[in-house]
Amino acid sequence: MRILLVQPPFTIFKSESKKCHPPLGLAYLAGILKQEHHISVLDALAEGYHNQENLNREYVRYGLSFNGIKKRIEFLKPDVVGISCLFSAQAENVHQICSIVKEVNKKIITVVGGAHPSAKPEETIYDNNVDYTVIGEGENAFSALLECLNDKKDICGIDGIGFRHNGDIKVNRRKKYEDDLDNLPFPHWDIFPLERYFEINNPHGSPARKVPFLPMITSRGCPFECIFCSIHNLWGRNYRTRSAENVLSEMNNLRTKYGVKEILFEDDNLTLDKERAISIFRGIIDRKFDICWNVPNGLAVETLDDGIMELMKRSGCYRISIGVESGDEYMLKNIIKKPITLMKIKPIINKAKRLNIETVAFFVVGLPGENHESLKNTFRFAESLEADNINFFFATPLPGTRLFEVCKKESLINTDIDYARLKSDCPSFATKEFSINELRKAVAYEKLKLYFLFLLRHPGRFFSKFVDKLLKDPAYFLRFKRRHF
Repeated sequence: MRILLVQPPFTIFKSESKKCHPPLGLAYLAGILKQEHHISVLDALAEGYHNQENLNREYVRYGLSFNGIKKRIEFLKPDVVGISCLFSAQAENVHQICSIVKEVNKKIITVVGGAHPSAKPEETIYDNNVDYTVIGEGENAFSALLECLNDKKDICGIDGIGFRHNGDIKVNRRKKYEDDLDNLPFPHWDIFPLERYFEINNPHGSPARKVPFLPMITSRGCPFECIFCSIHNLWGRNYRTRSAENVLSEMNNLRTKYGVKEILFEDDNLTLDKERAISIFRGIIDRKFDICWNVPNGLAVETLDDGIMELMKRSGCYRISIGVESGDEYMLKNIIKKPITLMKIKPIINKAKRLNIETVAFFVVGLPGENHESLKNTFRFAESLEADNINFFFATPLPGTRLFEVCKKESLINTDIDYARLKSDCPSFATKEFSINELRKAVAYEKLKLYFLFLLRHPGRFFSKFVDKLLKDPAYFLRFKRRHF
């Protein structure tokens, strides 16, 4: 069959910055599907990155236009179009592409996968332009679906898909996940517009220090239960890992085949299995890979100590991100339910500084149950860390999270919530303690205070970063004003 995999254009607030990340999930799908089918890719985000359309006073959409997407589908004449819907905020664009596919040819089969349809499969399949949804990790489910479609077999028994049967919507909730991740083929990057990613160099997190760069993931699943996290919809709660040898083999392939000089480890828990992580880092050193790497999604601070951090530095780590989430013990234990010890964080950041590893700390503010005192505790703790960068994310009730259910129960969000507003850059709901405007301004003033404190401590580095930010992203400070004031 002729399969077209699509990354849609993105709709963002005008106060947001654009990003362009190589779509690792689609590359994994391409890796497994190319064995049996003809695969092509349309990354509308990368191909039309500089094409921007004002939608209204709040939103812009960037990426290849819908008309451009339609022309490409007409030219490629696929049998099946698989569309990634990684974020709920992009659901409208995904449904628009499904509508375009059916305009081109009603016989083309549409399949939608990613975090949003995994959390809302019935809602996704309710759109008549969507034929199937894939729930959770997609490699085996998508392969099984294509096999059944190709051979005209019954699809009703496939694990992890949503579909229509005799006019009714049916959802087979995912029961099984791939236990041996070493069984999966490496991501197939050959058909992706790699040069565009390298030229744009604006993946999530921060621009790569070295180009070419590509993302990797070495584990799936998370045993923790943070209130705001939606990753369980994709990977489940069972922590599963690739072997160190398998990870090192892929890294070597990225180096030799694509000339990769930097790896972005997309794991949520890269170091949770400490011995495996040590084997990976030692392997990088022993094999003289001569790469640099960072972890944009963050590391579990409980897994870090002096020894493993020294090994990380020697193997090429230049930046770590730590999901602190709150500087208030009550919030951490009773609301967020994150297993983290605040007293351990400052020593880890100090060790990173001694090793010349950049440090980024993440905090989530505006959760139900947060009050003025707990928010002050978070701000004080953030200041005390003296990290290179502090990011405050506004609590975002993504479908499939405990936060979404709490917000619905307490009537903090409407039942017909606008998914496009579900962005961590801007508050999407008020709480009993904070209005949206109060929360926005509180974070803005704290960010300005942190900039001032960084200036006092490191004037040379401050002005260097300021000039670098201004050159790479001239509209940053205008967006900051729009976002917070």
